[in-house]
Amino acid sequence: MAINPTVSRGSATTQIAPPVVAAVVVHEPGAWFAETLQALAQQDYPNLQTLFFVTSGSQTAEEIRKQLPDAIIRTVDGNPGYGPLMNEIGRLVEGDGGFFCLLHDDVALEPDAVSRLMEEMFRSNAGIVGPKLVMWDDPTIVQSVGFGVDRIGEVSSIADVGEKDQEQHDAVRDVFALHSACLLVRADLFREIGGFAPDIRFFGEDIDLCWRVHLSGARVVIVPAAKARHLNSFDSRTNEPSRVALEARHRVRTIATLSGRFQLPFVLVQLLIATLIQTVVSIFGGGLRASLIAMRAALAVVVDVPYIIRRRAQVRPYRRIAPREIHELQIRGSARLSSFIRKRRMRFTQNPLALERDGETSNTKGVVIGILATVALIVLGSRGLIASGIAPVGEFLPLRGATESPSALLSSYLSGWWQSGFGHAGANPTGIALLALAGIGFLGRLGALQTYSVIGALLMGCWGMWSVAAGFFSVRARAIGMATYAAAPLPYVAIEGGRWGVLLCYAALPWMIRMFVKVGARPSGAALTKLLAGAVLLTAVVTSFTPAFALVLIWLGIVWVISDTISRVAASSAFGVFRLVSVGVVGAFVLHSPWSGEFFVADWLDKVIGQHPDAAKQVGMLNLSRLDGGLWAIGVLVLGLYAPTFISIVVARAQMVVWSTRALMMVVLTGAVLVLNDSGTINLSLPETGLMLAIIACGLALGAATLANIMFDETAIRPNGLWRSLGALSLVAATVGMVPAITGVVDGRWGQPETTLSQLLTQLPTNPESGDYNVVFVGRSEVLPMAGKSINDAVAFAVSDDGELTLRDHWMPISSSLDESVSSAFSAVIADQTVRAGRLLAPLAIRYIVVPIVDGGASTVERPLPAPDGLLASLSAQLDFRRVYTANDLVIFENVAYIPSLAVIDENTSLVSEQAGSEVLLSSQLASVAPLARSGDVESVPSQIGVGTVHAAVPFDDG
Repeated sequence: MAINPTVSRGSATTQIAPPVVAAVVVHEPGAWFAETLQALAQQDYPNLQTLFFVTSGSQTAEEIRKQLPDAIIRTVDGNPGYGPLMNEIGRLVEGDGGFFCLLHDDVALEPDAVSRLMEEMFRSNAGIVGPKLVMWDDPTIVQSVGFGVDRIGEVSSIADVGEKDQEQHDAVRDVFALHSACLLVRADLFREIGGFAPDIRFFGEDIDLCWRVHLSGARVVIVPAAKARHLNSFDSRTNEPSRVALEARHRVRTIATLSGRFQLPFVLVQLLIATLIQTVVSIFGGGLRASLIAMRAALAVVVDVPYIIRRRAQVRPYRRIAPREIHELQIRGSARLSSFIRKRRMRFTQNPLALERDGETSNTKGVVIGILATVALIVLGSRGLIASGIAPVGEFLPLRGATESPSALLSSYLSGWWQSGFGHAGANPTGIALLALAGIGFLGRLGALQTYSVIGALLMGCWGMWSVAAGFFSVRARAIGMATYAAAPLPYVAIEGGRWGVLLCYAALPWMIRMFVKVGARPSGAALTKLLAGAVLLTAVVTSFTPAFALVLIWLGIVWVISDTISRVAASSAFGVFRLVSVGVVGAFVLHSPWSGEFFVADWLDKVIGQHPDAAKQVGMLNLSRLDGGLWAIGVLVLGLYAPTFISIVVARAQMVVWSTRALMMVVLTGAVLVLNDSGTINLSLPETGLMLAIIACGLALGAATLANIMFDETAIRPNGLWRSLGALSLVAATVGMVPAITGVVDGRWGQPETTLSQLLTQLPTNPESGDYNVVFVGRSEVLPMAGKSINDAVAFAVSDDGELTLRDHWMPISSSLDESVSSAFSAVIADQTVRAGRLLAPLAIRYIVVPIVDGGASTVERPLPAPDGLLASLSAQLDFRRVYTANDLVIFENVAYIPSLAVIDENTSLVSEQAGSEVLLSSQLASVAPLARSGDVESVPSQIGVGTVHAAVPFDDG
């Protein structure tokens, strides 16, 4: 049905006044809709017709006919959206000589609003005009007088929130955009630019329309003399679940579509930088979810390229204004920043409110300063790592572009051949695939990947602790908990000794605790699925590098359930934690397949735990409590961090009892197990001590946060008298406990050594002409540069091929018959049962035997760990071992009887190889005729050889 714009309303003046069609989209209106209709009926403009798009049924249509008998009503199925419905006007209304007044159904115009808009439309020769919008219930409050928009589409309202209407905005002015609640636009212009963007149903349609009006050369003008009350009730009448996401997506699409082609690359870069800054700020300032949505929308530009190209082609015919002129109309700088500054200024200009909230503002400012100081100290203490990289100590084996490039790692992962040790035909660790993907994300800058992974672990742990009690504690209490966690020496000692697993555990445990807290609220549906998926993903990532994290997580779940049982928390909470831990561990196991199948062995527990530095140590209760293993000179001050945890359980009341009990149990139960096992009272195969100490660090941080919340939160039940004094004193003690970590900043590298064992090993030849070989490291398990296997309680060994040790050697290799041969040979050496160990090791291509003494981590020049008793003497007594290097750091022996790992052997050696038994090897001199080139990775290397027997020092499958 078409509307004829010249239809009369009964007055001769209607033939003179240009026709205006007021179009309203009506969706589930409330009682207020009667005022909207009454306002339209009372308009004094003589040539006004009304058109309604109704999605709410016949009852609404009857209500419209009572107020406006001549109105045209179109019933619409569903809710196509405001913009698409308004675009129907161009099809329903004939002629280009009139005007369209586009309205929300919750707008009540003043009787002269349309007349004043039309007057200014002609006076200003505008393309689109809009009225001053005021609050529905309080017309003295300005709601909108237009918007400013910056280059990346961020919107800043010209009127402040809650601003009184004192005629300060009553001047007619050009604006970049108007609110879509009420717009008066020329019909020919609306048709020329294609109306609203057809793909924007809600949220952002006004910005897109007004931007295109500017591109066409028309003006966008605010007319404050025309007023309208706006209820702004959209949120209460829509089931749209992702408003923030849609706004962000539409904003990015709009700037990508309408920015000039030469300016577009710079605008997109500016958008990405601004989004990154917003994300970083939101980590501590709140709004992280919105910033992540904005980041996702910015990155979605890549996916939207076809759409952007199509829309830019549609806009091109009416693009008459140069992009430079459009930019002059926009806000310079950041609309978000200017809006933030204006809001902050308002808080201090409103005197009564400022006086009431002065203390809160001061507290918030102190929290922000404290958080920034914590982050700054971590970055400052890591400045040497940022400048020079991570020292290859302990598990911090280097990543090299030649052998650990993303393509090489992926090729290795998919090859079915695990190179570590003697090699193994089987699945590679999942961590290799994760390293490859991370390397791609860092554009192949593997050194940067390793450095920022270490520093990122520190920051992620602190961020996680900040999030643990979100919604339960005040921001000041959460900040104190975060600072306490950052003050624990554990992660810095881990960096000093190269304990990558401890760092990962430190980073991940607070996030798991946060999931425990969330699951205690008994979520269901999508919320529960999201929690379980998060637990699986986090557990899978950490266990890909440190399988023992699964055991730590199980123990943490047990401690949590015990503490909640003591606090009489509902049993459903304990069941939720049990389910979360179970799903996380089992799900991670499934994600790690087929690598996880390697743990189905008789000694699975030893394989999960691995050989760790403190396996045979007796550290002592004091050194365990210090969280530094007794390494820091003033580490005893760390004991002050324990005070809040033990005091909080005494002063806690109501809900705070639950939190203080959780903190105390983490510290006491975990500490008790470690101390009893360390002293030999119990004999358990525990994960590395540092992994378990991370639970204690979480307990200390949670205890400090709990006590701070009790002492400072006005809504909490505060202690009185003596207990309040003790609470304050314990927080002072905790502050003293932070001193060691602060002094650790001075070094700039968290105590990492300048020279390490891995660097000293570079003197060994790589790919020599005499043939490839293997190296066996033998000595104390604490100082081995890679995961080893035990020979006895004091001695362990590890095997690598020639060349530099890299991060791929981090994972403990699968045990094979070759490992058993090495273990048997060295057992004979240690027991002084042979002087021909070189011949026993010759078929295994072991050329060098390295006895590490000082590795720069567990054993340093200042605190050296001696080699196992008698080991060096027994090795020196071997006839086939030649000592080639002796120093305080390490001793290197060369096995002169070795055979290259891939070689053609002579006839005698071939015959000997067919016979079994060490007696044959001891009585025979093995020899090779010619070495064969062996590939550095999993590729095939063609070689031409004559008739003979080829020897390969690799394990073979049973088949």
